[in-house]
Amino acid sequence: MNSELSKLLQLEHNCKSCENDIELFYILVNQTRSLVDYDQGVLLTTSLNSKLNPIAISDMTTVDSTSPYVQCVSELANFYIDTNNENLNEVHQVDFKSLDNSLIKQLKEYSPSNILWVPLKTIKNNVEIEFYLILFRNISFNEKEIEIIKHISASYKYFLFSVRKCGFKTFLENMKFKSKYVKYTLLALILVMFIPVRMSVLAPFEVQAKDPFVVTSPLEGTVDEIKISPNQYIEKNQLIVKLKDTDLKNNYEVAKRKLDTIKAQLHTTKQVGFYDSDRKTEINRLESEVKLKIAELEYAKSQLEKTNIYAEEKGIAIIKNPNEWKGKPLVTGERIFLVADENNIELKIMLAVSDALFLEENAEVKVFIDNKVFESWEGKIKHISYEPELTPENILSYKIIAEFNDLKENEELPKIGLRGTAKIYSQKVSLFFYLFRKPITGLRQFIGW
Repeated sequence: MNSELSKLLQLEHNCKSCENDIELFYILVNQTRSLVDYDQGVLLTTSLNSKLNPIAISDMTTVDSTSPYVQCVSELANFYIDTNNENLNEVHQVDFKSLDNSLIKQLKEYSPSNILWVPLKTIKNNVEIEFYLILFRNISFNEKEIEIIKHISASYKYFLFSVRKCGFKTFLENMKFKSKYVKYTLLALILVMFIPVRMSVLAPFEVQAKDPFVVTSPLEGTVDEIKISPNQYIEKNQLIVKLKDTDLKNNYEVAKRKLDTIKAQLHTTKQVGFYDSDRKTEINRLESEVKLKIAELEYAKSQLEKTNIYAEEKGIAIIKNPNEWKGKPLVTGERIFLVADENNIELKIMLAVSDALFLEENAEVKVFIDNKVFESWEGKIKHISYEPELTPENILSYKIIAEFNDLKENEELPKIGLRGTAKIYSQKVSLFFYLFRKPITGLRQFIGW
């Protein structure tokens, strides 16, 4: 008896020493074993939808609401509350046979069949707390153990009430509005919340070239040398890429020699034809072969000329590292780099899906470049992608293309590749919604409203 008394006093002392509700929950489901032995202990409380949900389980550090065991215990508690109204506020052993058949099958799979219902519900100073402790084990609970749990449950109610978290409702109830200035201030704040303001969101952007010229490979081959450097200004018809031409030179020389050979045969046949009429029949065939070889030579020459790629437009070369292209095999049409006009630029804005509220085309945009602290540019949205995509930061975002209203708005033009923050404006909303749109959205997703 002295041993049980000391265990009871020690358990109450541990509860008093808890610094927060998490520590108390842990003691309730684990250290109650020092008084009454059980296999599993689960502490439940009501959520916003008035349903009981487990918040602590013995021998477990966290509660996974998606696990079959947690869902089974939650279903058991809610079913028992809905079907039993007489002794819910008393400690008692649950009649296993009175439960639903499907629920009995689940309990046999996940937990022992003897269940002790321990209500921990109290009301003080118009403040109500509602917790329930459910104990499971293989053998039935005797009268002595139930009496011990009844005694300790009264202490548990007090401890749970003492560590409760005060809500906003409790704060308002305890607050005393003695001063008329406080009342006027609150009234003014409420009225201010109805002031219409323009909705705006922030998103990262990058300056990119608008309609750049794409330098592509005109044939299959290997890069011999990139004749330009990154950010170099390129003139029209300037040599920019050199492809390896060894095989094409050989093809050209072979085609040229074949043409010379056929021409020599044709010349000989024409001369012999004056004396030998039988040889005149070969002249037409040789003339056709000469035309064919001329076409092959012209094709070989055109292919050889394509190994030198010239710029068709003037602008800035947009390429990372030219040396990486040396020796790289290319296929026809493969992009090598871009040539962009530095005066023809636009903005690529990646707006997260969670911030895409009231997004519309032709919306105003104000951009702030990272290296220009005191300067900003204005623009408008040109078009918005229909389907969002993942950014390198693994954020699902809409791709927005915007154009500048006036590039000469500041002294220096934004360079291609610069990054910063864009502020996108939309329709007018109340100040309350503008300030609390994120909490409102999160609350709607949580409660399904």
